[in-house]
Amino acid sequence: MIIKISLLYAGILGLLLTILSFNVMNHWVRVTGSGRESDLAMRRAERVLNSFVEYVPLSLILLILIELVGTAPFMVHALGIMLVASRLAHAYGSNLVKYAGAMRFIGSQLAFLMMMISSLACIYFFLFGRV
Repeated sequence: MIIKISLLYAGILGLLLTILSFNVMNHWVRVTGSGRESDLAMRRAERVLNSFVEYVPLSLILLILIELVGTAPFMVHALGIMLVASRLAHAYGSNLVKYAGAMRFIGSQLAFLMMMISSLACIYFFLFGRV
């Protein structure tokens, strides 16, 4: 089976990773250029990037595996949208904006939910076969 749907979400998340990486680099240049070692905005940008790198690779692997076993396309899209939305909400909520804590919490919980559903689906497909 060809992996088509997961490609879309991998591409979107790859672009988001690039944006988050440039954000860290921008802060790093600003902070080190002024002679300081760190500041709050740089640490916040690093935490967002670290969180992304911790959760997205495994989530994408799970999404690809679920697609490979022949899961309905709407379910693969639903899980992909959950993953992208979770990372966007977490990144937005990590800034000093109104309702930042709630957005960061929602983003984290949505990522955990996506991984839990995907993991359980993989176990189900192993035990019982295709859908």
